[in-house]
Amino acid sequence: MKMTIDPHAFDRMALRLEEAEKQQVVSAIEGKWNRLENNSYRDFAIIAMELKNLRMMDDTGWESNGDAVVGIVRRGQLKTVMLRRMTQPMTNEALRVDSVKWAITPPRDANFGNNRNGRKRNRRGRRY
Repeated sequence: MKMTIDPHAFDRMALRLEEAEKQQVVSAIEGKWNRLENNSYRDFAIIAMELKNLRMMDDTGWESNGDAVVGIVRRGQLKTVMLRRMTQPMTNEALRVDSVKWAITPPRDANFGNNRNGRKRNRRGRRY
């Protein structure tokens, strides 16, 4: 099955991204989504791009702002694309999806509260 793109996602990208960035984001999201199991039955947040600096849609910071581009794919359709700060949680709960996937390499110094697979680290009970 091929991923479809909701017109809303294109509207959001037109306001937030340059043309070359839009193509990179769509390509990254499609590439990652195509490699996922049961991709057309689940909802994913795919972190598709890290921007060089914080991009803001207004001077107050109230509107969309961030240094990462995240696509939300629901049951095989890219529904929306958003800016999100790398300092914000990139968790299933925060993004309201079944799973969060990285199309880029996650920054090593980022603190998401979880490891890359979304499981909290638990060192209790380990025997050495």
